[in-house]
Amino acid sequence: MIKKNQTKNGFTLVETLVSIGLFSIVISMVVGIFVSGSASQRKAIELYTVQREAGYLMETMSRELKMAIGIDDDQENNSDHIIEFTNYDDVLTEYCRSDATGSCSVTGKYISRNGEKISPSNITINNLVFYTPEDFSDKQPMVTIVMDIESDGRYDTDILLQNSIVTRIYE
Repeated sequence: MIKKNQTKNGFTLVETLVSIGLFSIVISMVVGIFVSGSASQRKAIELYTVQREAGYLMETMSRELKMAIGIDDDQENNSDHIIEFTNYDDVLTEYCRSDATGSCSVTGKYISRNGEKISPSNITINNLVFYTPEDFSDKQPMVTIVMDIESDGRYDTDILLQNSIVTRIYE
């Protein structure tokens, strides 16, 4: 004899499919948020790296130029990718945009000091220009450095920096 009022325990196929669908949607949203957050973190780290390296390069050149005891009067075109000066140790010093070997090159992607590459390989120098006065008779000439730098990574991390330095040339 079969009882007519038997209760069935369990879920129907429709209920199971609906719950799996909702679970899939929630998991997809969580994974999407995680992937987006992870990509944002990588971009922030890459941008921080470019800012740190650009700041270091700009500070290094600026500090040495600030303490220069003489700037080469033959600076051509009043703007160039090379600057030559006598540093505080009375040593002729040259900063320029260079290739990987440290040789000065207008199309180089590094910065070199006296033929030695000082910028890291994970960044690219897109532009480096030194603006110097046409007349070096001024006791304290101003030099302006303009540098365009970016990461070699996946994200757009292009930074344009400019710094003007008044040298402390005393006679």
